[in-house]
Amino acid sequence: MDRARMPERLEEFIVEEARNSNYELVDILSGGGRGISLEIVIDKKGGITLDECGTFNKKVASWMDAEHIFHSVYTLDVCSPGLDRELRSERALRWARGKQVRVSIQEPLDGKSPIMGELVDADLKKGITVKDDTDNTVFIEESNIFKIRLWTPLGLKSR
Repeated sequence: MDRARMPERLEEFIVEEARNSNYELVDILSGGGRGISLEIVIDKKGGITLDECGTFNKKVASWMDAEHIFHSVYTLDVCSPGLDRELRSERALRWARGKQVRVSIQEPLDGKSPIMGELVDADLKKGITVKDDTDNTVFIEESNIFKIRLWTPLGLKSR
């Protein structure tokens, strides 16, 4: 199952439930293969706990089962963003604004590769803007982006 085939009412429920729980919805990832796979990434100021992920998982799974969202086997995983998460969607990039990222690029920019710093702005169709440790702002075109990950510089706390 890809994002385009995810039932709209499922995404609406997840968004609303995250809001009601005072969580930030970082991303919703879905896939197919042997059954349906759904990963929900949530966060909150100060970080999300394993118990909070488990409680959110139970709420979503109970609702999905009651609403008969899927008529086959599915896997549901609710997790935190972690320290080295790849950012693949517009939703995840919106969440990551102001956070430290590491951008692996196809071609070096001004002799630099990868580019690391604070994510200032992002549009997956155009590119992203990162402010590096010298306060220089770097725009990286979408065609030059290989991978974007959260990044924690040594000695700095991630939150």
